[in-house]
Amino acid sequence: MKNQFLLSQLAHVELITPKPDETVTFMKEIMGLEETERAGQSVYMRAWGDYFHHSLKITEGKEAGLGHIGWRATSNEGLHQAVKVIEATGLGEGWIEGDEGHGAAYRYFTPGGHLSEVFWDVSWYKAPKELRSIWKNRPQKIVRRGVGVKRIDHVTCLTPDTKNCREFYQELGFRYHEGIYTSAMDKEIGAWLSVSNLSHDVAFLSPAPNTPRGAMHHLCYAVDSREEVLLAADTILEAGYKLEGGPNRHALAEGFYLYVREPGGNLIELYAGAHLIFAPDWGPYKWKIEENPNNAWTEENIMIPMDV
Repeated sequence: MKNQFLLSQLAHVELITPKPDETVTFMKEIMGLEETERAGQSVYMRAWGDYFHHSLKITEGKEAGLGHIGWRATSNEGLHQAVKVIEATGLGEGWIEGDEGHGAAYRYFTPGGHLSEVFWDVSWYKAPKELRSIWKNRPQKIVRRGVGVKRIDHVTCLTPDTKNCREFYQELGFRYHEGIYTSAMDKEIGAWLSVSNLSHDVAFLSPAPNTPRGAMHHLCYAVDSREEVLLAADTILEAGYKLEGGPNRHALAEGFYLYVREPGGNLIELYAGAHLIFAPDWGPYKWKIEENPNNAWTEENIMIPMDV
């Protein structure tokens, strides 16, 4: 039996960028994120609907890519149980004291090489007076700057080891909702998993040849409606940026989306209207590669589709 509910949610993602100032400006002025803090070579940011200190950490580096993925446990007991599960796989890296915005964390690698961490203690965001909402259950006022994204949604990683990554997270309590397979259904090349009611908190996709180990496909932020995605497309194009995909509707998860690449090179998705999943035994729905109605993704050209 799989371990249930050891992790509760995707808390943050660290992006590495060779153009930190431009990346921060893009995420602030175009996406509408708020800057929470700066420390060392990193800037910590959050969307107006994110409740924690940050959902995005931007760190200067030579090449664009994934720094790490941060997960919050269900409790302090859940944290230590998760550590036991991870250590049994041999993928654990050990404890760190913490970072800005959260306490002690246990770091590990996925089978695909994605550096990740899990923790319990967090700093809840407290808005200054000028940003406080009249609604007590909101972390702050709605941001109308740029797109004005609402919250972090999910992260999608690239790995030739999709099956093992899926099984690794199922051991931590993730539910397997949807997957993509080859035409003969003999090889798994995409997996969508969640610990929340979202369609997915993390997904894994087979990469293009020569993709570095531990690579990310995209980081996703949510808005409330399809109309906001369409307005975001205008905002992004008017600001001089090019859309990398969409607006369109995904086949898997049914989210309405678009993709844009921030100046440092990382792919960002905007997302709305994906199905919410409440039944614990929903799926998994398994798609053959040619069944995706949105594109001509084939086994000879597995990656990188923008509309799975």
